[in-house]
Parts: sequence; structure tokens; C-alpha cells
Amino acid sequence: MYARMVIGEANSEEQVQEFARIYANEVLPELEKEPGFSSARLMVEEDGRMAVSLTLWKTREDCVHYHTSKVYRRFVARTQHLLIGDFVVKLFKDFSREQENVAAQLRCHESGRTNDFE
Repeated sequence: MYARMVIGEANSEEQVQEFARIYANEVLPELEKEPGFSSARLMVEEDGRMAVSLTLWKTREDCVHYHTSKVYRRFVARTQHLLIGDFVVKLFKDFSREQENVAAQLRCHESGRTNDFE
């Protein structure tokens, strides 16, 4: 699983609200059609002008494909006038599953079992 974080700062609180409206009404329906898309969350700074979009993708390729898609470029074009500067985009690999697997292996080792099926 991969997470893609997009951070933007709007010119005003009203423009953050406009950004959130565009995201909910236009971006989310398009995201749900994208291959490998898992989930999305939009977070807006309390009493502020920052917005963070966090999307989860099944593979890195799915995530990168969306980032280079016409759909994403339309979103940027549609919201650029609301922002101070450009979006900051970061990509993260989700290590939650790896940590869960390591913890399960340690529990098995400590109990003397060789696998989880005993």
C-alpha cells in the first residue's frame, strides 16, 4: 500500500472551503474510478488555510499513474487559483503490514511455534 500526501495553502479560509467543496464534489468521484485507488481523506487546518489530501493506493505504480494523469492535472488547474504557490506532494510506503508480520513472527518464535497455524 502507498500513501500520497498533497499539501496546499489557500489565500483565505473561504478559499479553503472552496477547495474542500471542489475536492468533495469533483475530485473524490474521479478518484474512485482510478485503478488501484483504496481511500481518500481531506483534512483542513482548524481556523487556518492549510489543506492536506491523503490518498491510499494498492501499488506505487497506481499512485504514480494518478499523479501523471489528466484527471489530476484538471484538479490542479481547477484549484491553482485558490493556492499560495504550488502543491507539495509526497509519496510514502505503508509499513503497517510489514510491522504486523514481524510482530506475528516474533510472537510465534517466543511461543515456540513455527507458524501461525499451530
